[in-house]
Amino acid sequence: MTRPLLAIRDLTVGFATDAGPVTVVDGIDLDIGVGEVVGLVGESGSGKSVTLRAIPRLLARNATLHGSVAWQGRELTDLSEPELRLVRGREIAMIFQEPMAALNPVLPIGLQIEESLETHLALRGRAARNRAAELLAMVGIADAKHRLSAFPHEFSGGMRQRVMIAIALAAGPKLLLADEPTTALDVTIQDQILKLLLRLRRELEMSIILVTHDLAVVARSCDRVAVLYAGRIMEVGPVAEILRRPAHAYTRGLIGAVPASHRPRETLTNIPGSPPSLLALADGCRFAPRCSFVEEACRTGRLEPRPLTSDHLTSCLRADAVLGASRPAMGEPA
Repeated sequence: MTRPLLAIRDLTVGFATDAGPVTVVDGIDLDIGVGEVVGLVGESGSGKSVTLRAIPRLLARNATLHGSVAWQGRELTDLSEPELRLVRGREIAMIFQEPMAALNPVLPIGLQIEESLETHLALRGRAARNRAAELLAMVGIADAKHRLSAFPHEFSGGMRQRVMIAIALAAGPKLLLADEPTTALDVTIQDQILKLLLRLRRELEMSIILVTHDLAVVARSCDRVAVLYAGRIMEVGPVAEILRRPAHAYTRGLIGAVPASHRPRETLTNIPGSPPSLLALADGCRFAPRCSFVEEACRTGRLEPRPLTSDHLTSCLRADAVLGASRPAMGEPA
């Protein structure tokens, strides 16, 4: 990959809590290329959403952030709040996980789109309203001009998600941060939203970071995927390669938990145990207590992702054993 659009190095995010400090994201490295869709997957609490919010520094006041977030060669962690506001929304936009919580319930959606247009593009009045209608039409909302006066509760879940996408696209960003944009939507609407994002990616030459817990969504929409567990990257690489040849025991476990429609009814492979408490993290591989491939060397030291190929990295010491034991990838016959 040529010079990345976004380069994250040693990103670490912690929070001060009543029970003590917790590190939610621990030393993540990740590059995003121009026009690339990269998925972040992992169980709840693995650090996916916090990683996404750390990029434009949309973190709570009790958060601390260390490391580098270089956007087109510009270090975002060094920017003042006024400087950062010029990047948020204008160059890097975000779709939040729950549109009903992100949209203002007492303002018509047209006004909420126009607010972004005025802030980032200095559009006002009729010009802003016309552009807002164009954005609604772009994301597939019929009778867009008349729907500008509607309130969020007058839209379905899928339509509210489209409104969120329209707001995110208002200023023409080059990077879209999508935090589980298909959560709580039925499979038909989920498919429509994913197709919409991929179409807009092509038309606008936009990169996307997609947070999801659904490997089927990753398989259909992403170019590369990073697998997170307890705040660290376990494996990263091209989607087709990782789903066909997972080289980390955790990735293998996630794939094994996905039902295969082409096979006879069978018992799903579950991952034993639960994710660790972030207040009491052990040394070594954080997946070791739940891993069937574990050996003593896995329990000591920090295990960093190392290359298997030029674009496939894993932090698993037992990668050869995992590769040898992996079941067929999703969508492949047994």
